[in-house]
This record gives sequence, C-alpha cells and structure tokens, in this order.
Amino acid sequence: MSAGPTRSEMGGGWYVLVERNQGHSDSNWLLKDKIHVEGGREQALARAEELSLSLPGALWRAEEYGHLVFRTSETSWLLEFTTEAWHADWDKPHTFTEYARLTVAELVASKEPPPAQRPASKKGVLRRALGRD
Repeated sequence: MSAGPTRSEMGGGWYVLVERNQGHSDSNWLLKDKIHVEGGREQALARAEELSLSLPGALWRAEEYGHLVFRTSETSWLLEFTTEAWHADWDKPHTFTEYARLTVAELVASKEPPPAQRPASKKGVLRRALGRD
C-alpha cells in the first residue's frame, strides 16, 4: 500500500481550473486548462474574474457568440455561450449553447507518475505458440 505523497512531492500554488461542456450531455465536462497563478488566493480570484469576462474572446469566431457570466460561489463561475445559425435548408434558426466553469483551487498535493517501461520483446512468441521453444 502506498504511503501517499512525500513532503517533497506536496504541491502548492493557486490555479484557475477551466472546464468546458460541449455536447448534449450535462455530465460531459472536461478539464481544458489549469492556469497557474503567481501569488496567493486573492490573485487567483482576480485572475478567474478577469478570465470570466475575457474567455468568450478565446472562442472561434467569438464575435458571433453572446455570453452570460454567473458567479456561483466565492471561487466559481459558470459561463454560458450562445450562437444562432440559420442554414438555407432549415425553416427557422437554431441556437447552440456551450458552457464553461472556472474554479479557483489550491494545489495541495502532487505526485508524478512513474516512467513507462518498454514492453518485453515479442521475439519467439510464434515459436512458443507452436511448442518449439
């Protein structure tokens, strides 16, 4: 059983976590970015608030999107991006919606994964399968 991370493996620092939900499932949230913020909690909160207002600019063709910004807690924001499209073969326009969540978080522990090991050579697999080894 692992003893967990050692003191030297302990993390530290503040981050803004950016999650995106694209698709038709409410549970399809993916962590898209971990933005390290120099300084402490207050600097991370300021950076998250700045991102909540500027993130729509990171969208492809951002000028075609409307957006809403909700502060859901002291450390979290929910962003809604909408756009409309009306294709020639449609009888009415369709609205498409995407979401992002921003969360301020302190990294409290980290541990690097062990390096991958080269798989054993497959030399002789056929010979062993045929019983000649």
